[in-house]
Order: sequence, then structure tokens, then C-alpha cells
Amino acid sequence: MKWELVFRTYRPGLDRHMDESIARAWEFMQAIKPYDPTFHRWRETARTKAQAEANPNIDTLDQLRQAVYTSADPELPGVIRSFFSGDIDADGSSLGIQLGLGRPDTHFISLHTGHALGARIDTDEDFADWLMHTAARIINPTIGALQRDGAPLNPDPEPYDFGPGWKMFFHRDSPHWAQAHALATKAVPVAEGAILTYGTPDTYTQILNQWPREQ
Repeated sequence: MKWELVFRTYRPGLDRHMDESIARAWEFMQAIKPYDPTFHRWRETARTKAQAEANPNIDTLDQLRQAVYTSADPELPGVIRSFFSGDIDADGSSLGIQLGLGRPDTHFISLHTGHALGARIDTDEDFADWLMHTAARIINPTIGALQRDGAPLNPDPEPYDFGPGWKMFFHRDSPHWAQAHALATKAVPVAEGAILTYGTPDTYTQILNQWPREQ
């Protein structure tokens, strides 16, 4: 089973500090490197598999920064870029960086796992906790979630304006802080908020569906 780890950060003026978000993405990439052999080789995605596989390795922060900015359209207010490790068509992982595009001063950093790393998340909750804790500590987001691929989604937006996750991060200034804790089965402080667990990989969507909705 594959998983996606996604974090959103909103702060006024954040679009003037895109280098900082890229550096946080790079630090996270380095932190997870020991846990999957494919994480030692990241490359940009492309329109075709052949083009992607021909792209050079991203070995330094400067190379990551250059790859992000080179793809930027000067007519747009931000940039979105994706990188992959492993086999792009098989068990590879991908990392996404979205800076200010669509939402001003809002940056996204996400990791979409391959099957091998996803299987470890399924069977090793301590590792899932470490992954969330490490990402939240480095990225210092507003909100984040560890989401299983294929988990059922509601047709309407969630009350907390994010996709549901087995483990979620909420900033302590979030208007949803109290309700997020009320449903959680475990809470661990980290960075400027907390990582909250909702049951198990098989039950978290049902638990979060109990979140009160406006009528």
C-alpha cells in the first residue's frame, strides 16, 4: 500500500522566502535518505519516462533550488515541481514542492511513497510516528497529514480544510485545535503544534467523519 505525506504552510509574506521552503524540503530529503535505498537518487520528473530518466541527479541543495526555479513560469505567481526516486513506473517515490501557486503565501511539500516504504508504514507505527515527527519538525507547517492511497474521501471539503490522515499535524494556533484533539487517540507535541493519531490505518477516515460539520 502506498502513502502520501503532505504538509501545507501558510504565513504572510512566505512567498518572499521560497528559498527557505526549498531548504526545508532538502533537509527532509536528507533525513529520510537512510530508510529507502532509492532516496539516494532524486531526479526531476518529465513529460516522458525516457526524459525523466535522462535528467541529472539532484545531489545538493543548490541543484534542487536551481531545478525548482528553472521550471518557474515568470507569468505565474509561484512554482510547482515534482521529483522522483527509484523506478518512475514501478516502486518509486515522488516528492512535490509547490510554492505560492494557487494560494498566495502558501507552500506545500509532499512525499508519495513507493510500495516498500508504504508497507513499512502499514506495519510499523513507530516508523510512521518518526516520519511525521521528522517532517513536522523540519517543515514547521500549518497543517499536515499522512494519508493512505485509496482511502475513501468525502465529496465535500473537510471542516478542517485538508485531506484526512491517519496521523495529522495541527498548528497550535489552528482554529481546529480543540476539535482535532477531541477525536484523537494519541497526541504528541512537536514544533509549533502536535501530531495527532486517529485510530488505525483502517479506521481513521471513520473517526474523522465524526468531526462536526456546519448544517
